[in-house]
Amino acid sequence: MKKIILHLGFLIALLAPFTSFGQSTTYIAHYNEPSHIKKDTLTDSKGGEKFIIDKNRIYITAVDKTGKQLWKTDPVGDNKIEEYRVKRPVIVYFALGTKGSGNDEVIYISYNNSQFGYLDEKSGTFHFEGQD
Repeated sequence: MKKIILHLGFLIALLAPFTSFGQSTTYIAHYNEPSHIKKDTLTDSKGGEKFIIDKNRIYITAVDKTGKQLWKTDPVGDNKIEEYRVKRPVIVYFALGTKGSGNDEVIYISYNNSQFGYLDEKSGTFHFEGQD
């Protein structure tokens, strides 16, 4: 009988940290999307501008044909996008495309926390599209 009580006490001690007693804690899942970036530099075929993502996958810089910097942005930091799933998201998708009926050229990006949007090629303005 003494052994059963000892084992029961040990079992309760093991399970106690996993038991909730009316706690109002919200669990936020952690999500890490793998990187789908094939090239660190994208080149606009029309104007010849280059769009370069840094090695840490945070900043995107636009330069013209002569190498002059046009703009540089940290889309999440510059736009004060709220934290979601991870402390500091990094870009895992980076591609040129078009948007809208006027076929405006944009840079599509998505982050390892499932947030996504696009940058205007001319100004570097980030347009947040949402999160999954």
